[in-house]
Amino acid sequence: MCVVNIRVAAQTELPFLRENDSHIADEELVSVVRRGRILVAEDSGNPIGWLRWGLFWDEIPFMNMLTVLSSNRGQGIGSALVRYWETQMRRAGYSTVLTSTLADESAQNFYRAMGYVDAGVLLLPGEPSEIFLRRELDTAPEMTDPHITRE
Repeated sequence: MCVVNIRVAAQTELPFLRENDSHIADEELVSVVRRGRILVAEDSGNPIGWLRWGLFWDEIPFMNMLTVLSSNRGQGIGSALVRYWETQMRRAGYSTVLTSTLADESAQNFYRAMGYVDAGVLLLPGEPSEIFLRRELDTAPEMTDPHITRE
């Protein structure tokens, strides 16, 4: 596993994120960064991956995007981002997290290897099935952090 620094994205990452994440409108990206809902993995001060999340049904943490630059894949960076995010969600008192991936993408195997289980499928006309995956988090009282709050 590669050792990287993982932290909440700052406004200074906006150019990097805009350049590399075409799945979110610019104004929404600014809002998500402001709300602290993007984690950045960096190596020697350079961003090499990120995890963007929101709340499904306004109450369940949902990982919208997990990306590691192609030159840095296969080093455990994606796993580290997911585990860091899960720890933060657990400390905020959440007991479940969700994500999804297209049925024709190999990411489903990555998430299942990390303990995610199938939770349903969304069918849209002319698109591959969207597989929803769920992971239950251990929320023992000693794992909660009063400085991290749920919204």
